[in-house]
Amino acid sequence: MRKIFLLTSLTTILASFLFSCAETYIKGNRIDEAMVKKIEVGKANRSDVLKMFGAPDRIIDTGVVATSKGAVVGFVNVAPKQESPVGKNQEVYIYEYVIRKVGTLFGTGFGGEVREKKNSLMIWIDKDTEIVQDYGYKKEIE
Repeated sequence: MRKIFLLTSLTTILASFLFSCAETYIKGNRIDEAMVKKIEVGKANRSDVLKMFGAPDRIIDTGVVATSKGAVVGFVNVAPKQESPVGKNQEVYIYEYVIRKVGTLFGTGFGGEVREKKNSLMIWIDKDTEIVQDYGYKKEIE
């Protein structure tokens, strides 16, 4: 009985050691949810957005062709506040805060599980008026 308990304990400790070696990667800056709530569609402008959140991680230029928000949203899976089409000549500012944990076998990078969570913010800005047209925010990280 003692051998079984010892063997079980040793196996549990060894297994937890093998798979507990996890690396954490963080990309981007935290998105302040209180600041997100202060975005005023139709009133806030590009400089307000840059003051609140800094430089975006990515900017998508919709160009001179009107497109659907769904086509742009697919990049980061964020639902816009309004389901209207994206107007011509808009930019979409994308902010992302990503935490990715990779469990590895002895830190080798093999046999691991990847878990990723992210907070994403997309802000549609008219290039001519520099006024915020819409935004969407998705929160997975507390």
